[in-house]
Amino acid sequence: MSIPPDEWIPRGIAGLEDAAWAALRAGTAWVAAGPGAGKSEFLAQRASYLLETGICRYPQQILAISFKRSAAANLHERVWERSPDHATRFISMTFDAFTKNIVDRFSGLLPAGWALGGPYRINFASRAEVASFLDDVAPTAPIPFRRGLRNIDPATFIQLTVSSFPLAAELPEPTTAEEWAVYEWWRTQYIGVEQPVLDFTMINRLADLIIRTSGQLRAVLSATYPFVFVDEFQDTTLAQYTFLRDVFGDGRSQVTVVGDRKQRIMGWAGALPDAFAEFENDFAGEGFELESNHRSTPELVSLQHRFAQILAPDAAEQVSAVLADAGDAAAQVWSFSTTEVQADKIAAWIAADVDASGRLPSDYALLVRQKVGDFHGELRDAFERHGLRVRNDDAEVGDSKVRLQELLADQVARLLISLVRLAGAVGGEPAAWHYARREVEHLTVAEGDSRLSSAADDTLASYVGELREWLTEHASEFPAVADPADLAARLTGELTRLISVERMSESRLVPESMDEIRRKVNATQVRLEDALTRASSWGEVADAFMEDDAVPLMTIHRSKGLEYNTVFLLGLDDDQWWAHTRNASESTMTFFVGISRAAERLIFTHVRDIGLRKVHGLYSELAAAGVPTLDLG
Repeated sequence: MSIPPDEWIPRGIAGLEDAAWAALRAGTAWVAAGPGAGKSEFLAQRASYLLETGICRYPQQILAISFKRSAAANLHERVWERSPDHATRFISMTFDAFTKNIVDRFSGLLPAGWALGGPYRINFASRAEVASFLDDVAPTAPIPFRRGLRNIDPATFIQLTVSSFPLAAELPEPTTAEEWAVYEWWRTQYIGVEQPVLDFTMINRLADLIIRTSGQLRAVLSATYPFVFVDEFQDTTLAQYTFLRDVFGDGRSQVTVVGDRKQRIMGWAGALPDAFAEFENDFAGEGFELESNHRSTPELVSLQHRFAQILAPDAAEQVSAVLADAGDAAAQVWSFSTTEVQADKIAAWIAADVDASGRLPSDYALLVRQKVGDFHGELRDAFERHGLRVRNDDAEVGDSKVRLQELLADQVARLLISLVRLAGAVGGEPAAWHYARREVEHLTVAEGDSRLSSAADDTLASYVGELREWLTEHASEFPAVADPADLAARLTGELTRLISVERMSESRLVPESMDEIRRKVNATQVRLEDALTRASSWGEVADAFMEDDAVPLMTIHRSKGLEYNTVFLLGLDDDQWWAHTRNASESTMTFFVGISRAAERLIFTHVRDIGLRKVHGLYSELAAAGVPTLDLG
């Protein structure tokens, strides 16, 4: 039974500010919100409002598009927690997953000249590979284009050049060197190739072509998704934006985009200079701005505002809704003599603060501008000496090209590890049961079956019992697993016996292809192998896999959308921030993202023998804000 719109109240939070209420009830709209304003929470509440009031009528669905899988998973989880009876109609995925889904399902609608020659392979061309391609094709280029080819930057050819050319049903005669190079790229990688090679920029362009040449499919998508959300909209690329406009820009779907212009840090990947202005022009959306900051203390909000004004002089200062209890300066600069001293002092400080405050290690974060591997070894060793662990979220899991942060948030991996937790636990695991049951319910039971709930309970309970027996049979392999690779492979086989890769790929609730799901399962197996070397029993394997009790280490880019009580921004120096003077605006946006992750404390570090010339401007602003510098040895 639907709730009347004027009687609906927010779920799971105390309330919404006036602008959020207005945006929640609006039609097509853009919502600008600074860090900590609750952008994801706003979208979850809008989804609950639309679903519970019946404004989004059954069987219509809401499509939410995010840039990172972790963000898509987070939004998906928020809606499930707030509206469990309706959440199967909330589809949350990344831009890449959505466009890939279009190509995988509807490639038969491609014009004849663009028909797939066979199953495609995903590959991300390196700068060297693109440079080699440009060198190879240059001698065959029309003479007027040859000079222009030399001016194409291999580092940005895919993100900025290939992405900017929409595909036509028939290849036109090129008029510029860039256009000629793009079409040659398609010819060598895709057209008439037995096994085409695509990256997600090319997949996006193919999906856009499918939509533009199939009015019927476009109408079906609009009818299926009359409400569309886009998170972190400021990072939308030209290719992503034109695809969004081509699919949902005709007014048949209400589109809500949220983001923060000051956090546009994907310019290197082709993010539009001002996606909000493009949206306002093309979608005629109503605009709203949220003013509250529900994450950071007033002192940190004031510091953030100082840098926000560098990016946008007319930026309004947010209003902090947080009270501090840190007891010392909210922001500090720590200076060290060596990287070894830096790692040891930080580890000792966090260990002492955990003991004194009762916080969890996961309440702290170690952020770097780039090259996480340069920090990981020393930090790992120092933290272990102080009884803590560091989890490198930027690390690739095996040769899967899946980053650890991505895997730990992945729907498939989380299901498999929930099964391990349930079967290996000594006591009850209600959170794992809730998650696994929900996934099993929608992956194994036919939609609309009146026995849905009981069937899912029975299926899961029966399987967990069988898996527990299997684990018991192999318990003797602990505490020192002789062959973790073999045991991980056998365990993965047992886990995918409940729900096969094929079954998952058929579900609309797992918006990925069979190959992509296999890649995640393989990455899960590799991570399980590592977890088995650190666990002394089956009951510890799931915890070793997730490492929720570790301090996360990641790039600032990967921290986007996350928040922590205390943030260490490591290496604020010329080595990490070497490009700051080259592109100060974009670099300052990255810096702004980093400092806005902290709720109560923000600590910048540098080693004294590394130069600070290129980041002098950042230190000048910190000093002007009264941020003290401490010499810690």
